[in-house]
Amino acid sequence: MGRRCRPVGILFRHFGNARPLYAIFHNNYCLSLLKKILSMKKIMALLVPSALLVFFTNSLVYAQTCASGKLDPAVAEFLKMIPADSRSLEEMKRSTNFVEYRKMGPPPTPYPANDVQHIKITSDSIPILIFNPSHERGLPIIIHHHPGSFIIPLTAFTEFFAWKDAQTFKATVFAVDYRVAPENKFPAAMIDCYNAFKWISENGERFGGDTSRIAVMGISAGANLAAVVCQKAKQEGIADRIKLQIMISPVVDNPTHTDRYPSMNENAKGYFLTKTDLLFALETYAEEKDYNNSEYAPILSKNLAGLPPAVLITAEFDPLRDQGRAYADRLQKAGVKVWQQCFAGEIHSLIASPAEGPNMKTYQKMISTAINEAMPPKN
Repeated sequence: MGRRCRPVGILFRHFGNARPLYAIFHNNYCLSLLKKILSMKKIMALLVPSALLVFFTNSLVYAQTCASGKLDPAVAEFLKMIPADSRSLEEMKRSTNFVEYRKMGPPPTPYPANDVQHIKITSDSIPILIFNPSHERGLPIIIHHHPGSFIIPLTAFTEFFAWKDAQTFKATVFAVDYRVAPENKFPAAMIDCYNAFKWISENGERFGGDTSRIAVMGISAGANLAAVVCQKAKQEGIADRIKLQIMISPVVDNPTHTDRYPSMNENAKGYFLTKTDLLFALETYAEEKDYNNSEYAPILSKNLAGLPPAVLITAEFDPLRDQGRAYADRLQKAGVKVWQQCFAGEIHSLIASPAEGPNMKTYQKMISTAINEAMPPKN
């Protein structure tokens, strides 16, 4: 029998779902595999979030401290395995082969084949994966928007975590495999995600979901798309179809505004996701003429009132920490109920947080509580 890796923590977790990402592996074989994977510098892009939320006043600076000032020991060990990438933004733009770029990444984790359905929807044939491990009906629906810098599509590895979220939150999860840049720049991903939401809100019951209990979830780039879907639904008068939005480590500003957030420079390098990674993702996703479009940068929207309740999760040593907090603050000031927490000692998307550790338990409980409060089961 071949050797297998048993994940103890979830690192590349948020590639397809609502928890950290990857995995701190349990034995030496798997550790060597992890090191080999992480030695591929292009993997950095997998975690690069994407999207933006822009500022709403020229002079305002958003800062949030998580108090610890110290990396969690497990996170510190993880970072020791990450090779430094000293390339400049210009070098990344010149040297990146996107076909090869997308091949980088960890191997997939198997899950039961009969727990997923593959379909294509709308006239654009948007690929959707539907996960229902319990094979029950009347479950809450989670529309999942994967991370990947707007550059990486839904991967086989990410699928496992969408399946795991369906299991953890007792839901039917619809994972949207939206179009990615640079072949399909903004607004292609946004259009796919919004059209998928509308279709799912009308057809989700066919797959075991309860269309009166829909949450949209996203990580990094996916969190941007989740925010935009909610705003666009509000504009079209159908925001009441969405009962909850869940955003993990969202990138919330356009590339010309990054220095307004202290965490972008405090955590610019050395914490897995770098400021350069972010700029590369954002500039690959959209043309400069679109930077001030609120469908690219959701925080630019002048009125956030009337949006669904929101879960917003950030990490102390994430360059995006303060951007996430800025959006949470704006939502709260607009009267939107927000569950938010910055996780001390953690990095982007809680990527290195041990699966059974206290932060992961808090993370799961936070999302479960929000789901149960925002869209309680029918009696």
